[in-house]
Amino acid sequence: MEHSSNKQLLTTRLVEMSVLAGCSYVLMFISFPIIPIVPYMKIDFADIPILIGTVLFGPVSGITIAGLKSLLYWLTTSGGSLIGLIGVGSSFLSSVTLILAFYLGNRFFGSMKNSLRIILVIALMMISLTVIMSLSNWIAVIPLYMSMVGMKIGMPLSSLILFGVVPFNLIKGIVVGGLFYAIKDKVLPRLKLK
Repeated sequence: MEHSSNKQLLTTRLVEMSVLAGCSYVLMFISFPIIPIVPYMKIDFADIPILIGTVLFGPVSGITIAGLKSLLYWLTTSGGSLIGLIGVGSSFLSSVTLILAFYLGNRFFGSMKNSLRIILVIALMMISLTVIMSLSNWIAVIPLYMSMVGMKIGMPLSSLILFGVVPFNLIKGIVVGGLFYAIKDKVLPRLKLK
């Protein structure tokens, strides 16, 4: 009886995680550029369902949801191409960074007042996202695009990182973190009831 109950719980959790991954996948298509010199970098709200999954099931499940979303997006938009994998890999790294910063921030700042904790967690998400994505774009993402696609940039790579990648990720960290906290208390109680 207990084995059957555990199996049913696992099946339910997998279905819920798949639904969150599907929602995240759909939200990837609703995106918009915010920094003119990097119009290919677009803000989307795909990380909101991933963060909801992280709260409900933990960081490993959040990473799994992000992985499912990335795999779906990669297969359906680029047909599994190597070039498409660069952008999807970057998106996955961004999601993992947000998940870990959110999770660790809540653990580290958990004893603080709610409003201060929220501000500090969002700040940690923003700073982590900016540092990790700036380094990954500097070391791998942009150089790979330049060599594989023949992408040309009209400025030094350091300037592109400083004036494009850094402000984009600062803004994304604030927008995604702020929106998540704005809707979290409305969405999570309904999901936990089921």
